[in-house]
Amino acid sequence: MKEKRTQLWIGVASLLVVSLSFGPYMAAAAPKEEAYKQNADGLEKEFEAFLKAYHKGDDAGMEQGFGIFRIPDAKAWFAEHFSPEEAERLSKAYAREVNDAMNALIEDMNRAGAGNKFGVHCEARGDVAPGTGKAATVAGVLPVKPVRVEQFVMEFQALGTRVKFLFIANFVYVDGAYRFVGGGGGPFWWK
Repeated sequence: MKEKRTQLWIGVASLLVVSLSFGPYMAAAAPKEEAYKQNADGLEKEFEAFLKAYHKGDDAGMEQGFGIFRIPDAKAWFAEHFSPEEAERLSKAYAREVNDAMNALIEDMNRAGAGNKFGVHCEARGDVAPGTGKAATVAGVLPVKPVRVEQFVMEFQALGTRVKFLFIANFVYVDGAYRFVGGGGGPFWWK
């Protein structure tokens, strides 16, 4: 009996040593809790908290739910991708862009069926690449480091009234989630 207890303690101690030795490596490799797939299904999943809060009429919950679409540490992100002058200007304008998008979406939802539960279906339209097509004629700012901007058409439907509307938006995928960077034809820095 004493021998089995000793073996058990040796096994537990060995496991503890291995855990402590490899723990930092394992933690670094572990996915973040709020990681969303980089596809239309992942974007739909990101909208869930916002849509639930809207249905409840929870303003703070809507703000928090839409918060997933904000670039974390936007100032540093813009500094990494744009010239110093443009990064400063864009990071200041970014909060307003996201707030305007959230407010426009809420207004559209109110017109479609205030207080209803909403569903969303997202469809990728592809990458929006500067220097091609319509983007070549835009007199906006181009990043100094490549930025992959993905455009989606989102169909929102009020489940009670069945009224639908479309919302076209552009996103960058940062830290495991899509982050809003402009509505319509391209990212806000093109405007």
